[in-house]
Amino acid sequence: MSYPLVLKIITTIFLGATIGVFSMIPVGAVQLQIIKKSLNGHLRAAIMTAIGSVASDCVYGILALFGFSAFMMEKNCQITLYSIGIVLLTVILIKMRKDRNKPIQESTPKYHGRISFISGFSIAITNPGMFIWWIIGYKFFLDLALFQEVTTSIKILFLVSALLGLGGYLIAVAFAVYKFKKSFFDKLLKRIHVFILAMLTFLILYFIFKLVCLFFNIDIGL
Repeated sequence: MSYPLVLKIITTIFLGATIGVFSMIPVGAVQLQIIKKSLNGHLRAAIMTAIGSVASDCVYGILALFGFSAFMMEKNCQITLYSIGIVLLTVILIKMRKDRNKPIQESTPKYHGRISFISGFSIAITNPGMFIWWIIGYKFFLDLALFQEVTTSIKILFLVSALLGLGGYLIAVAFAVYKFKKSFFDKLLKRIHVFILAMLTFLILYFIFKLVCLFFNIDIGL
């Protein structure tokens, strides 16, 4: 295995994991369930909720990477995807700005692992925005042109990396909230909000730029 190939594989893993993490922002229904359960001392239930969400996102990921990826290279499809991406990211950006100061409501019900798994799976599977996230992330990966041909093995590597990033983020949140309680999470949330908002703004501008290039047939190699 050549050195450049190793770098490409590492980049694929890093990008996949990063997209997996970013697919879980802003704080939504799944994260709130995990936070609430962790705050009330139900760490196992919180982790099962995270695993349920990952299982659901795996379904969306498989559909996005293996069911519709062949259409992504067509110009009209790319225009549609970038347009959807701009709208979705803008909605998320606006929602994050509105919800950043909302408190997390605590409750004290009893949770069970199996029910928590089903809960996490159900919440995530009923969120069609996750499918768009997969398409956006994969399209961004294709734009980097790391490989001359994106084979099935590369797709699986990207898929697994994204799922590990997504699941790792949710489980890390569960452990952090469980150990440090709400005060820690609130402080952390405020600190990362500025960074996340900046990254979302960058992605929106990137997609707008790509959309303009497609409309006017400008090829700049990006």
